[in-house]
This record gives sequence, structure tokens and C-alpha cells, in this order.
Amino acid sequence: MRERARQDILLAAAEVFARRGFTSATLAELAEAAGYAAPSLYRYFSSKEEIFRSLVDLAESEIRATFEEPVDRSAPLAARIEKLLRLQFQVAEQRRSLFELLLSPPPDLPPDRDGRTMHDPSHGLGRYEELLLEWLRRHAGRAELRVPLEAAARGLAGVAFAFHHRPLHADADGAARVRTVVDLALHGIAALSGRGAPP
Repeated sequence: MRERARQDILLAAAEVFARRGFTSATLAELAEAAGYAAPSLYRYFSSKEEIFRSLVDLAESEIRATFEEPVDRSAPLAARIEKLLRLQFQVAEQRRSLFELLLSPPPDLPPDRDGRTMHDPSHGLGRYEELLLEWLRRHAGRAELRVPLEAAARGLAGVAFAFHHRPLHADADGAARVRTVVDLALHGIAALSGRGAPP
């Protein structure tokens, strides 16, 4: 029950922070959005800063969990990556307000628990790239990728972030979006037209 209440507060707070900014949002607004009285928030969080940092922790833990899902090494590389990204896009869609806040953070958000701001290059995209690199080292061979693992992780992270944040086709379903991301990351622009893509 306590954990459910904390999550309700966090997800409501993500919407308020995205709409009002961190500084302007009040604890009373956060409580009202979550359906709680303002004093009751202190049963779950000590401050507005703790609420925000817990939001970052929630997003990272849910994305990190997708990297721990079992991988079928007998499947083609593209299929392995598609499965990973499909899980991640599902998480982001289910937590839309949270991920929209973190992908397009207001300028006044406080630092996270490590002292990094949301606009720090080592945050967000940089951390995601690190997790992708670790995953590729475990589940993809250099010969399969044909490029250094670091370059593959950077390219895949950049394309995935761009397509999740602003899809090329607003009406594209999640599966089609994932396939486009993988094609672009593995084969380049030529893959989208069917010209020159490696087998």
C-alpha cells in the first residue's frame, strides 16, 4: 500500500513538474494532483527535491530492468535489439508523463542524487548509452555489428532517443517505430528505402 501511494505521488508529480516547472510547483499542488492532503505527503517524502530524485530513480530502475530480460542468442541481432527496444518503448509509453519530463526537462530541475543536472551530458542519454554498451558486450558480437561496440551503442542510443521523443510518423505503432530505429542504427539511411542495406 505504501509503495503504491509513493508511485501515485511520483507519477502525479511528473505531470505537475512538466507543466509548472520545479520551482513554481508547490507541495500542495503535488498533493492535490495525486489525490492526497498536503501534510500526508511528508509520510512518503521529506521534500520536493526528494520527490524529484525518486522520479529519476524510478525511471532508471524501470529502464535498467529491461536490460536484464533473457536474450535468445540464436535469434538474429536485429531481433534481439528489437525485443529490447520494444520493452523500453512499452515502459516509456506506460510512464509517459515521467519520461516526457525527463526527456524535455524544465530548466529549474534540481540535481539528482549524484549531483548531476538533467541537462548534464552524463545524464539521460549518456547513462542510457552506457547501459546499451554493457548489454551489447554481453549479447552481441563485434563481427555481427561490423563497427566498434562503443560506436554501435552511441548510434543506437541516439536514434532510439530521437524516435521515442519525437516519432518520425505520429501514427506509427510501436513495433514499426522499433524496426525503424534498429534499421537506422544497424544499416543507416539506405535501409529505409531498401537500397544498399547489408544482409
